[in-house]
Amino acid sequence: MIGFQCCSPRIRGFLFSTLAGLVLVGCKGKDDADAFSNDEFPRDTLVIAYQSDADTLLSVVSQSASDSAIISNLNYPLTDSQFDCRLESLPALAKSWEWSEDGRVISMELRDDIQWSDGVQVTARDIAFTMELVEDPKVASPRISYIQQMVPGKRPLVIDDTHLEWHFTHAYDPVTQMSHISALAIAPEHILRTADRATLRGNVFNREPVVNGLWKLGDWSRGERIVLEPNDRWTGPADQAPKLRRIIFRILPEYATRLMALERGEVDLLEAVQIADADRLRRTHPDIVQHRRGWRFLDYIAWNPLDPEDYKAVNRGVTTGSKVDLAGIKRNRLFGDARVRVALAKAIDVDKLINDLLTSRDTGERYGRPAVGTITPALCDVHNDDIPRLPYDPAAAKRDLAQLGWEDHDGDGILDQDGQPFRFTLMTNSGNPRRAKASVIIQAGLKEIGVDCRIEQIESNTFFERLRKKDFEAALSGWSAGLFVDPKNIWHSGPEYEFNFVSYSNPEVDLRIEEGLREPDPEKAVEMWRRLQALIYQDQPYAFLYWMDEIVAVHKRFQDVDIDILSPINNLHKWWVPADEVKYKR
Repeated sequence: MIGFQCCSPRIRGFLFSTLAGLVLVGCKGKDDADAFSNDEFPRDTLVIAYQSDADTLLSVVSQSASDSAIISNLNYPLTDSQFDCRLESLPALAKSWEWSEDGRVISMELRDDIQWSDGVQVTARDIAFTMELVEDPKVASPRISYIQQMVPGKRPLVIDDTHLEWHFTHAYDPVTQMSHISALAIAPEHILRTADRATLRGNVFNREPVVNGLWKLGDWSRGERIVLEPNDRWTGPADQAPKLRRIIFRILPEYATRLMALERGEVDLLEAVQIADADRLRRTHPDIVQHRRGWRFLDYIAWNPLDPEDYKAVNRGVTTGSKVDLAGIKRNRLFGDARVRVALAKAIDVDKLINDLLTSRDTGERYGRPAVGTITPALCDVHNDDIPRLPYDPAAAKRDLAQLGWEDHDGDGILDQDGQPFRFTLMTNSGNPRRAKASVIIQAGLKEIGVDCRIEQIESNTFFERLRKKDFEAALSGWSAGLFVDPKNIWHSGPEYEFNFVSYSNPEVDLRIEEGLREPDPEKAVEMWRRLQALIYQDQPYAFLYWMDEIVAVHKRFQDVDIDILSPINNLHKWWVPADEVKYKR
């Protein structure tokens, strides 16, 4: 998870979006194609098929990938970024910066011409206020890990309106340092200074946001559409002013509906096109251009090592932050033992999943590769390619479980122990045909070794809520992987790390994470992260399935489209439509 977000016109949509299909929060929209017609819009409107509605427009409390594209386009980033194995920071709101000799202080100068949409200048105090919100336990921000290497009271230290200093408790990887600084969209202090911090998710700001980016909120019809329009109060570089008339995020929870809307010309952009559909679209729709994103998305099975009912009893009404109490909660009799999780991984045929779900029948191209952790292969130097994968070996899986006392004692075809059958429910989010098919393949493989896996598909908002509350036995989900190395939010056992959905706890892993985030030498840090991946893989807190090279489909009339691993809607201010294509032609 993880998969999170703000940053830049190129990257701002990824850093505070750590989750992909996992954290898709939204309501049912109007699936009737006749309810939305492009006749009412010029062709210089970009209509995006979106699975889930946004939850909040404040990045400090955002947990959803559905929020990220909206928030990122409403706000100007502190730094811009580009990616080539690692992130490189480029000027945006921050025009320049430099490190102290010991690597513990970053001095930064801001532009003085960026204003909020109400005419108030964006200053260093807004940035400090944003970090203050993250730090405040009343806010219960899921981004708390971003500031934990910073000196309290200097997160940052404001010098004047355009100068600030970031003070760190220790030097560490400069790429990760800059990512921690730039990962959140800035919040306007003059608007939110007096807001109730315990209820920021419900603040009126979400309906009437004051923004500083290239776009502003035009309309938000819950469960139907979110409309962005060019910010007519944009005071930054003129060459960054949008060329498109508007962006419409059309909420369509079901993939089949989103695909049909693309084929009918009712939407212009669709993410996560299924491989079989991509093959067909190449043959039938030459007006649709397909782009590959790179190894950003991971599917996995999360095994809950805690007893869900006991967890609910101990933490009744509590879902997030340091208030969650894990001490004394009963272990899940199935997944509380790492040896069981390892055995189950041997019964899952990952190569079959990739061949059946992520391989083109037309070209033979593979859009998937086996996963061994949550650090994406796109981080070329950091990702550990040398970890030996657990083999697909159902016979060995069955033997391993037998050694732990799981055998078919009553002859009903299901393993049991002390009279209890090896039976559980695999929860996944609805509207995702890839995961629906994957769950059936996984179910069949587990049945072969005598494990009764039952499948439950749940709408995305309910799915994520149950993950947060640890109200599940096993969950087939996914991460949108961060492109800087900081696994603390996913794998550290501290109670404040909200994306550790499986309550993973390994003291050695905690120590290795903390050491990695204190290592200033990039080469030494890389080796530490590679060892960490191997250590986590041994425990199998997830059954790591596959990384996906996502296909994004875009109508060919849009020019200067740059779909890459950072975001499907990078640099929207550069997108344009030729004059002879501006009006829809029916």
